[in-house]
Amino acid sequence: MENRDIQEDRVTDEMIMNHIYVLRGQKVMIDTDLAKLYQFEDSKIRTMIKKNAERFPDDFVFRLNGEDELSLIRQNSSIKQRSTLKASPIAFTEQGLSMLSGMLKSKQAIAINIRIIRIFSLIRQILPDFPELYREMEQFKNSLLSPDT
Repeated sequence: MENRDIQEDRVTDEMIMNHIYVLRGQKVMIDTDLAKLYQFEDSKIRTMIKKNAERFPDDFVFRLNGEDELSLIRQNSSIKQRSTLKASPIAFTEQGLSMLSGMLKSKQAIAINIRIIRIFSLIRQILPDFPELYREMEQFKNSLLSPDT
């Protein structure tokens, strides 16, 4: 039991926040990042989605296209290192992460997912309290979505 607690403590809130990106105007996390945080094989999350497709509509999860991957590179993700994957990465919105949480079985994955959901909630709460930060994030988001950059 102690070993599992130690492993869970190795995943810090900062590590989780570093894996939250803005794609298509939404905050998302990528399946391969989630798999690393949960200590799963990458394919396990994809298998869960395939077996439960009705739980994951397009506004909960989506496959990354080339533009999304460029946006991730601009946001300093490790997407460049993933170019050897056969399938495009999958992005989970906050709602997709919530749906995924109901399917997790390991205690560590559940604990980490609870922290992820709390961080997403905190981000939603903080941004309206800091209008300047919100404006900067909107400008950043718009610059990522702009085809000119």
